Amino acid sequence: MLTFIAVLFVMYWLPTIIVVLRRTPFALSVAAVNFFLGWTIIGWFVALIMALAAAPATQRVTVYVDGRKTEAEIMR
Repeated sequence: MLTFIAVLFVMYWLPTIIVVLRRTPFALSVAAVNFFLGWTIIGWFVALIMALAAAPATQRVTVYVDGRKTEAEIMR
């Protein structure tokens, strides 16, 4: 019985788990939709689509080579 409840818990929070693991900037929005509307099937699918459609965050890095400045974006 406890395993069943644990599986349901993970399935309910799956969109939030996905968005946190992908490190997207919209994690709070997806978590809010999942929390407030996840109990409806439509709300859960909306949160899942938001989690899968969000682009991962990029990080801007500046590197100096021989006194010249080079910038690059890194996807994490």
